[in-house]
Amino acid sequence: MKLKKSLIVSIVAMGLIVVAGAAAKPKDSKDVVLHHDVTIAGSHLASGNYNIQWQTHSPGATVTFSHGSKVVATAEGKVENRGTKYGANQVVYSEAGNGAHAIQEIRFRGSSEVLVFNE
Repeated sequence: MKLKKSLIVSIVAMGLIVVAGAAAKPKDSKDVVLHHDVTIAGSHLASGNYNIQWQTHSPGATVTFSHGSKVVATAEGKVENRGTKYGANQVVYSEAGNGAHAIQEIRFRGSSEVLVFNE
């Protein structure tokens, strides 16, 4: 009986640990506001709030843009360390002759790491 009770308690504890870990955001994940409609890797992103996650693979990174729970774009870029921490999230755009914006880089508040994209 004691063994059965210990087994049940262990299973419940492991389940709680798994749920807590799944709810936490990955280390390489940030929330960013896009103030303009933009393109990234051929995908159009409307202005709004996005979660950006990236997986580094030297020297590059695969970057995923999510709006709500839906992945809306994936792009290849790279992570650069600029040696100075930024005070706010910043999205650097290039502007085409027709007024369209493309993301060149994303800087994150409190971090010296920058995501850089070559479009």
